[in-house]
Amino acid sequence: SAAAAAMAAKKRMTGPDGATEIATVRERKVKLGDGSETSFSVFGRSDEDVSVFVLPYDTKGKTFTLIEEYHPGPDSKMVGLVAGMFEPKHGGSPEKAAVWELSEEARLKMDEGTSQLIAMAPDAKGGFSQDKYSSAHFRPFLALDCVEDDRPRPRDREEDITIHRDVTPNDLRRMLRDGRLNMPSTAFALMGLAWLEDNNLL
Repeated sequence: SAAAAAMAAKKRMTGPDGATEIATVRERKVKLGDGSETSFSVFGRSDEDVSVFVLPYDTKGKTFTLIEEYHPGPDSKMVGLVAGMFEPKHGGSPEKAAVWELSEEARLKMDEGTSQLIAMAPDAKGGFSQDKYSSAHFRPFLALDCVEDDRPRPRDREEDITIHRDVTPNDLRRMLRDGRLNMPSTAFALMGLAWLEDNNLL
């Protein structure tokens, strides 16, 4: 509706460069069971919003790679999985976006002979909904046996990232208990641990 478009325009949110759109708040009108109408504010750029989360794991060393960076919401540095919004620059698929973000954030790449990129929830159509009032969806992946990327993709200006390699499963569990990861990274780290345990890789 025109009202929804106007609302979205007023609440368009941008990144640190002032140009990159991160999200908008849109009005969504729905008809209730009794026939009446109501409206909700929905957070997200569009109904096609997708972000990828990637958990790199070395099956030989039995260690993870995590990243640490500033989170403006809680106003603190937090540890997390490699993650990023699926954008046109990524080349057409969440899988390609996952590989792109691995290079950009973790300085890792997939080796054709040894590496595997595994969708943790292939049956979750469209990915996992972020929450009740968000249109964003998340697609989690495990990246097994990556190698260091000596020509990584450049990071965005605001991405001041510390890479933590050789994180053991017990280290990761301790970080989860201590609340050092945000909620999506926590959920997908737990999924990754469960998948690896089910496949005798821990």
